[in-house]
Amino acid sequence: MAKDQHGVFTLAQAAAVGFSDRTVRSRVAKGQFERLHPGVLSVSGAPSSWRRDVIAAVFSAPEPAAASHRTAAYLWGMASKQPAGIEIAAVRHRRVHRSPFILHESKDLRSSDIVVVDGIPVTVAPRTIVDLGASAPPTVVAQCLDTGLRRQLFDVWEVHRFMCRVAKPGRTGVGTVRPLLDERLTWTGLTESDLEDLLRRVVSTTPYPMPDPQHRIFDLHGEFVGRYDFAYPTRMSIVECDSEEYHMDPVSFQRDRDKQNRAQMLGWTIYRVTWRQLVDDPASVRAIIATIWTD
Repeated sequence: MAKDQHGVFTLAQAAAVGFSDRTVRSRVAKGQFERLHPGVLSVSGAPSSWRRDVIAAVFSAPEPAAASHRTAAYLWGMASKQPAGIEIAAVRHRRVHRSPFILHESKDLRSSDIVVVDGIPVTVAPRTIVDLGASAPPTVVAQCLDTGLRRQLFDVWEVHRFMCRVAKPGRTGVGTVRPLLDERLTWTGLTESDLEDLLRRVVSTTPYPMPDPQHRIFDLHGEFVGRYDFAYPTRMSIVECDSEEYHMDPVSFQRDRDKQNRAQMLGWTIYRVTWRQLVDDPASVRAIIATIWTD
């Protein structure tokens, strides 16, 4: 049991498999078990890790409890950087000691809102997005939302339904998530990278429609020409997103130019934007979109 839980178990779990309190105390005294929190122990010698600390924090709270907010976003793979701290959610606090983690008291947390990810009880992905809106900047929430959509952890309507379930005066997170969902309900199709998500967010600040993502172009004979990041077919215009990580090596550079030439030979106009341009100079990207629709 402990092996499946990163070396961690509770007194209740130990009792369920036949360990008396006396036996547990004896093994703690002998150094075979280690106390992590009141009622939470670890098998001595189990590797110390962030995940072990997370599950121990969850087990220390009254049930139902789960890893939540930024911690849950990372465990789901919606955030790429492991958070420095640990956040968990529980229906009520157990105010008996100073916790080395953040515990969010949530009156709307249900057992059905919790699933196990990598052996750790975690808030379901749609709830994670709404909860994240209460503690993270909108840019972080938007990035996690788009990554979750791209990884098919949920669709926009699943997050919207959960938001509607918990929305009430004073419920934090809803105000941040609602406009992000409203914006994405007007989008169609999935992108394939954070860079493409960023371009779509910039386009959403213009009066012009969203381009078609991952647009496939065929020649007059039905032969496949290439797949492009974004396109406005009625304007015969393509917008390609260039990242240093995936487009600057010699092979990728040459492939992109060959693909660009093939589209141009068919009468398409190609525009290229970079991550730095989208972040530092979004006005220049908006100008490109305006040019597509006004020329």
